[in-house]
Amino acid sequence: MRDEKLYNLGKKIRREVVGAEYDDVIQNSESDFSQPIRDWTTENVWGTVWADETLPRKTRSLLNVALTTALRCSHEIRVHVRGARRNGCTKEEIRAVLMQVAVYGGVLAVREAVRCANQVFAEEAKQK
Repeated sequence: MRDEKLYNLGKKIRREVVGAEYDDVIQNSESDFSQPIRDWTTENVWGTVWADETLPRKTRSLLNVALTTALRCSHEIRVHVRGARRNGCTKEEIRAVLMQVAVYGGVLAVREAVRCANQVFAEEAKQK
């Protein structure tokens, strides 16, 4: 049984972090199979963990860039680079995180993350 308060808070935070356009894509791509998983992540990841104010969103975004890079999750790297930019992270901060991951997580993982980040930065430039 889900906690509606946490679920609704999670929906709000996710939309603020990933942006309305991508959040709409997420919502429109769910199936009967995936919806229960999305509901769980909305409540627990976004409504509980991201709602915890112990770490600022900017820090959480940089952590997610590092973790998705180390795990080589290309799609999620792009999502979290976009989120990091929305949460006030500079390109220089993102690059510094990627350099840290290169040392501890591997250069090949970072090369993939750099390709993903460059795609996001190119999209940003087109929108200006």
